[in-house]
Amino acid sequence: MADLQTSHAMKILHVGKFFYPYHGGMENFLTDLVLQQTASGLNASVIAHNHHGLELTGHETVKDVSVTRTLSLGQLVYAPLAPTFGYHLAKAISGVQPEIIHLHLPNLSAFWILLINTRAPVVMQWQSDVVPSKVDKRLSLFYPAYRILERKLLERAQAVIVSSENYLHGSECLQAFRGKTAVIPLGLNPDRIYCPDTEEIRRVKRKFGHFLILSAGRFTYYKGFQYLIRAAADVPEASFVIVGDGPLRNTMIDKIVQAGLDNRFFLPGSLSDKELHSLMAACDLFCLPSIERTESFGIVLLEAMTFGKPLITTDIEGSGVNWVNVAGETGLVVRSADAAALAEGIKALLNNPAVRLEMGHRARQRFNGLFRIQTVSEKIMSLYSTLQTPLSGAA
Repeated sequence: MADLQTSHAMKILHVGKFFYPYHGGMENFLTDLVLQQTASGLNASVIAHNHHGLELTGHETVKDVSVTRTLSLGQLVYAPLAPTFGYHLAKAISGVQPEIIHLHLPNLSAFWILLINTRAPVVMQWQSDVVPSKVDKRLSLFYPAYRILERKLLERAQAVIVSSENYLHGSECLQAFRGKTAVIPLGLNPDRIYCPDTEEIRRVKRKFGHFLILSAGRFTYYKGFQYLIRAAADVPEASFVIVGDGPLRNTMIDKIVQAGLDNRFFLPGSLSDKELHSLMAACDLFCLPSIERTESFGIVLLEAMTFGKPLITTDIEGSGVNWVNVAGETGLVVRSADAAALAEGIKALLNNPAVRLEMGHRARQRFNGLFRIQTVSEKIMSLYSTLQTPLSGAA
């Protein structure tokens, strides 16, 4: 058995979709986790796809972490097309000789591990199911083939990490593997959060409006941003900002213009961490209006919680979002895909500043108790220590 108290140079190979400086929920968590593991004395390295178009596979050191980025030819149904990923993964395993291979899914390229001869234990970070969507029919078309490989990988793995009991209970594909699952929440490093001064917060308020509702995420089918736009029409006292980019952003801009909301509903695109965190510090509440359980956790909620912001989320059955946001304690939970319910929730908090303040205070307390990356990393490293980690025999 591995002893993390004495094996300070334990070698971990993380297999991700993308890696810093690419920003996304999965990528932010992976970055924070790897950096925390490195700071704790582990030898963590990463292999992921290159997010800069057709750049060839390359190796670099990012904040003391060895990172391999493989060539990607684009995306097919949200998955990078990387035909050489398996070769580079096998090469990385041979070179690193990892004691743990930590896969971050969903990630089509993670399936290459099924063809590689390695005795190192495989840990799956189950970020979310691949949910056959009512909105995007392509997922329903491709999922039957994906599920075959997904099940083989679940059989191969020694441990599966899922981010909440809610998601575990709601995941049909994990039920047969509950004996190897561990519930460990996602987390983030609050030290990387930019904290603006009072004057910067005032500047943001002057720019966007006195009562500000913030949201953030990739403009994709399951985020439900169209319902927040519809809700805005019923809350004329408020301004709205959604930070992010993606295939549906222009569609949402059109909806805002058609509704006559372009004087108080803003889509600034992708922003730097500093700009996003300035908005978080200035906003009055943070809203995540997602409509499908592809939104498994909502790690951006954790960033808002570090600023002590009340949350509004939606009641997606089987999602961990509403374990992160406790209804009536850290925020409100309203009906999914319901603009009227969103507007009602926003107005309830708009009209009750004392309730907003108390919910925000509890949100920060909940973050500090559960979601700091140091706490999360310690739990993951404890899981590693229960696995057989042969020091030889890797491919």
